[in-house]
Amino acid sequence: MRIAYVSADRGVPVVGSQGSAVHVSSMVAALVERGQDLTVFTARPPADASASACPVVDLTGDPLLEELRRMVAKRSREAGEETTRAWEVYSLLLNQTLLEKLEADAQGFDLVYERHSLWSFAGLQYARRRGVPLFLEVNAPLAAQQADYRRLELEDTADAVAGMVFPGADRVLVTCPALIDYAQSFGASRRQTRVVPCGVNEDLFAWEDRDMSRAKGEFVIGFVGSLKPWHGVDRLLKAFGRLAADDPAYRLLVVGDGPLRGEIEDFAARYSLADRIELTGAVEHSEVPALLRRMDVGVAPYPELEDFYFSPLKVWEYAAAGLPIAASNIGQLGDLFPHHEAALLHSPGRTSKLVRNIARLRSDPELAERLARRARQVARRHSWSRIAGRVLNLAEKSVERHSRVG
Repeated sequence: MRIAYVSADRGVPVVGSQGSAVHVSSMVAALVERGQDLTVFTARPPADASASACPVVDLTGDPLLEELRRMVAKRSREAGEETTRAWEVYSLLLNQTLLEKLEADAQGFDLVYERHSLWSFAGLQYARRRGVPLFLEVNAPLAAQQADYRRLELEDTADAVAGMVFPGADRVLVTCPALIDYAQSFGASRRQTRVVPCGVNEDLFAWEDRDMSRAKGEFVIGFVGSLKPWHGVDRLLKAFGRLAADDPAYRLLVVGDGPLRGEIEDFAARYSLADRIELTGAVEHSEVPALLRRMDVGVAPYPELEDFYFSPLKVWEYAAAGLPIAASNIGQLGDLFPHHEAALLHSPGRTSKLVRNIARLRSDPELAERLARRARQVARRHSWSRIAGRVLNLAEKSVERHSRVG
């Protein structure tokens, strides 16, 4: 099957260390490994094209579009306004480029698989013109997220794009059940929608090989992910502060970067914990397995969130690496990793309970090993290869249906 994999969001690299990039590159690689002929169309191509598992088409670089963006941005600055509108207009106009690039492929595509972005609708245009299915992968409530955490000027336009693309797709693939209502609010039907969670590349992780070379007696609490408020970084610091005050053996290893990095550095300096907190910054995803093997527990201390729409890559990776997990009982986590069966869970925001769970995993190695073994079994059933297989099973049925109609 020839698949056009579209990722038109400028904030989503198709190769890289952040969660969205890992998701894209892992899914692409899994589809290619299953024998599919993919071409990736992206507004954020890798610097080295060979880093991708398949050909990559860059949607950016048109000099006229760049000039228009600069002109709009200049006028916004002169008016004392943010330049958000310039980037939104630019992203809308990338639809022209995307459609041209899709149409330029001489062989044509059997399926358009698109990671939903606020302004992209050319994938739907191409699918309708060619009579092929469109699969829309939805990872977040983008409009609400953009308005809450960043800035959104052309909100009505973004809603209109979603109102066309969601009902126009053959399948809407959401990464967690919490996104079903979001998809339906823009016109997707229950029949169209399927839950397809994140997966894990089990080949990257040594299932049994834990690094025991660290100093005897240390207990390393590990966190992997972007350092953003909704990932519970403040809860992590509070929990570690309490544990570190009780026992000097506790260490904290934070793998990732983001806007709250300074808060971690300030915390370490304020409480004289710089020698017990290691902050790696952003690392290549290929480096994560070795860092996971240095940890004794993997934590996901999410705060209380009204709509938890994550399918956390970090938790899958903890599980695949054979780590016991201490996490907030939020979203799908309690279903996938039941409390006291595959993880120790606590109510979101309950720092004291997180502290107790971490301490319990340290004091009871047999419990920690049992939970880690069960979590590893869950991860095995959610490899990227299996996720890709589910998508392809749906895709083959849609392609066959379109061919009959055509």
